[in-house]
Amino acid sequence: MPGKHKEPTIAFRPSAWARAIIEQRATLSGIYKKDFITRSCIYSNIVVVGRKENIQRIVDSLQEMRTVMREIAGQVQSGDFPLSEESYQELKRDYLALVVTIVDIVDGAAYLFDKEVPTKRKNWKAEMELEQFRSVLEIEENIIIKDYEKN
Repeated sequence: MPGKHKEPTIAFRPSAWARAIIEQRATLSGIYKKDFITRSCIYSNIVVVGRKENIQRIVDSLQEMRTVMREIAGQVQSGDFPLSEESYQELKRDYLALVVTIVDIVDGAAYLFDKEVPTKRKNWKAEMELEQFRSVLEIEENIIIKDYEKN
C-alpha cells in the first residue's frame, strides 16, 4: 500500500554538532546512515546513570520475568496455551530484545557493584550476528551444492 511503511520509524533531533559527528562517522564507515545508527545503538555500551538500587530493581524484574516465562513455557509444552506462529515469533522477538537490553544495562552498571564485565561477553552480540551469517551462508552453500549435483 503506497505511503505505508512495514516497520515503525524511530526519529530524534540531534544538535548540529552531534549531527555532524554522526554523519561523518556514517560516511567513513562505508555503510548507509540508517545501518550505521542501528548498529551503533545495538552494539554500543549502555551508560548507566543511577544508583545500585535502580539496577537491583532491574535484576529483580528479570528474575520475575524468568518465573513468568517458565510458566508460559510449561503451558505451551502442555498444549494449554494457544499461540499462533505469528504470536509466538512476536513474543520470542520481544522477549529476546528485553533480555539483551537488560544484560547490556547490567553490564554497563558493573562498576556500581565494583565488578568488571567478563571480556568474553563484551562482543557477544557481534559474534551472534556473525554466527547467523555463517549459518545462512552454510545453508546457501548446501543448496548450491545440491543444485550442482542434480545437474
